[in-house]
Amino acid sequence: MSAKHIVNRTMLSIRAICTSFKLQNLSQPWLGSLRQNGGVHKHSKFAAPTVVKWMHPPTGRLKLNVDGAFKLAIGGAGGGGILRDHEGSCVFAFATNYQKVISALDAEARALRDGLTLCCRKGFLDIMVETDSQNLVQIVTGQMSHPWELTCIIQDVAVITRNLKALIKYVPCEANQVAHSLVGHGCAADHLNFWESGADIPHAVKGPYRLDKVGCPTLRL
Repeated sequence: MSAKHIVNRTMLSIRAICTSFKLQNLSQPWLGSLRQNGGVHKHSKFAAPTVVKWMHPPTGRLKLNVDGAFKLAIGGAGGGGILRDHEGSCVFAFATNYQKVISALDAEARALRDGLTLCCRKGFLDIMVETDSQNLVQIVTGQMSHPWELTCIIQDVAVITRNLKALIKYVPCEANQVAHSLVGHGCAADHLNFWESGADIPHAVKGPYRLDKVGCPTLRL
């Protein structure tokens, strides 16, 4: 398990707990003064941190997490995703580089399309899908119009989902860390990388993968 991920999550939890404890033990005059000056709003995110974690799918179901990234400075982009069972075990994972990407939303849409396509090819037709792009979820569910540049990709997603029983939903980035880690690998790849076991995924991905598998939470401040 990656020591970096364990330390980061532990320190985040300690920081939130300590800050919350200090705020709760302030005297009423101090709290009143903080409210008048906006200080309570500034610290309220520490007082009530939200526990976020990747949720295992129900027994017999599979969950696909996808993510994409666009690095404007270098013009590079990548996407990645992982399909897991109710025990959190990897069914398959992928990471790939994208060319001629125009935005982060573009990369995220491509990753969703690629993940759904791989599920179809492997015969996994009843899946739960998660992405940390709220705009993408609103687009594919018809709640928001899409940029014209993404018309072909969104149409591909629509066609693929006709062959799938797929529930697509938004989750915070803290609950999508494995897919996010795969994106980093994809940005540096020169071809599609595909793995069919958690033992084979890149070393940098194994830390968040193992933390998700045991249900380790993250505190979102």
